Amino acid sequence: MASFNPSFSPNPIEKEWVDQISKTLKTQIAVTIDTPPVSIFEIPKTLKIERLEAYVPQRFGLGPSHHFRPELYHKMEQKKLTAVKRVLKPPQIQDYEKEIVEKIKKIIPLVRYCYDVYHEADDNMLAWLFTIDGMFLIDQLNAYSNQGFAFETNDMIMLENQVPLIVLKEIQKALSGRNAQAQAQAQAQEDFLESKFRFFCNTNSLFVLSEEKIDFNRVNHLLDYMYSSIITNQTLIKSKLEFTESESNSPEKDASLELLEAVIKFAGLIPGAEPLHQIFDFIMQQFPEISEEKTMAEEIKIPSVSELRKVARVEFRLSPKNEGIRNINFVQGKVRCCYLPLITLNNDSEAILRNLVAYEKLMAKNSFMGGYGLELTEYVDFMCGIIDNAKDVKLLRDQKIIEGDLSDEEIVKLFNGIGKSCIKMSVESELMKTVSQLNMVYESVPRIWVQRTVEKKFRASAKYITFVIVISTALILVREVYLMVRGVSSFHMIVVRFLRTQLSRLLIFVGPKGPTEIA
Repeated sequence: MASFNPSFSPNPIEKEWVDQISKTLKTQIAVTIDTPPVSIFEIPKTLKIERLEAYVPQRFGLGPSHHFRPELYHKMEQKKLTAVKRVLKPPQIQDYEKEIVEKIKKIIPLVRYCYDVYHEADDNMLAWLFTIDGMFLIDQLNAYSNQGFAFETNDMIMLENQVPLIVLKEIQKALSGRNAQAQAQAQAQEDFLESKFRFFCNTNSLFVLSEEKIDFNRVNHLLDYMYSSIITNQTLIKSKLEFTESESNSPEKDASLELLEAVIKFAGLIPGAEPLHQIFDFIMQQFPEISEEKTMAEEIKIPSVSELRKVARVEFRLSPKNEGIRNINFVQGKVRCCYLPLITLNNDSEAILRNLVAYEKLMAKNSFMGGYGLELTEYVDFMCGIIDNAKDVKLLRDQKIIEGDLSDEEIVKLFNGIGKSCIKMSVESELMKTVSQLNMVYESVPRIWVQRTVEKKFRASAKYITFVIVISTALILVREVYLMVRGVSSFHMIVVRFLRTQLSRLLIFVGPKGPTEIA
């Protein structure tokens, strides 16, 4: 009798997966028109670690990534259904499934292309999901433009929470009807949708939007519209980008420093070796260059606003005519001036800025067609470099470069809290040229030139100093072990005890009333 091998038994879950993936692949292969680019990404964990609430929706989830999160679904699903009823016209309420859901279902294969991850839900489920979320978003845009109110503007602009524009256009087209007059109204509906996008972005953008009309047919979603309106769609960077982002935020240490720390940790296991720790701490205080942790991605090397103003007499002025981040420049004349665009920072600004930067990076990294530079990313790195403290913010605020409700300290925290990406470009950007000019002017000051020269010489010898410290510490450790085994008190321990005794006697005569610091 043949034995039954359970390993060859059909697995219902595996069969379901094969059926689902086969069906999805067939529908996507059948798509013959141009597919939209991937434009909705899962935010990397390295960014979420910095500030999770800036990337993950807190009130409502849109799209398959967050729609069914329990804490959002239970609170908002009924509100979404109420919004759907508001958007539907009375004749459409009875036939909404046929009029809208079925039409959305036809474009689901295209919608899948918009995401960088595969969503297992079938086309029918996604059609219902995008119908509800798309109409809810349209309702929110209507409420915002009419009343200046939405449930949560931050959630509407988060990258993971975007609804593809092709879904919103299809809903608007379905709401217009089928007759000739309705089709004529379709373009008017699209223009109406664009005006809603414009109003929302103009109200919530950190920067003045470009007056140039954006090609709405090339817009991916609401966040992309805001990004394109800030950057504009022309004269994009064509230089090659190289991404070398680390997988974690853990800092790198010099190998010789790690060896020194290992020796000191081992010394801690030996009785009487505490002075080695004192020696190590003292050396690290005297040579911060050795102990300084180096991160994989460092901010742009540039002095702060106050330093440039004080040392190099560089003034920061507001760019004329509401120019954007592409027009940052440095002019040397009778007065040295660096012109910066206006940035408005309010309570929602950090989440918006973080998602704009994340979107730019991910589009530049994943776009096969190119066309996405890193202008906004460079601008943020630049601001992180020139803002060190509240004094720097005040100088920029006095020149109307920074406006908004955030305090000076909150703005410092905002910029210093945004992590940097290690990005190499084959061609130096205009902003980097401006940075080079500012550094050149700053370093031409005699005392700064001397200081930088000394620092370079010291950095060159820092590794050798570390190596000498390692060898010296190891020799002291060997000597301590030897003397401990022999049962002999080491000479330096005798000296330490003597100094402590004499010092305590001296303090009795001095009679300090409070804590005494000994140099």
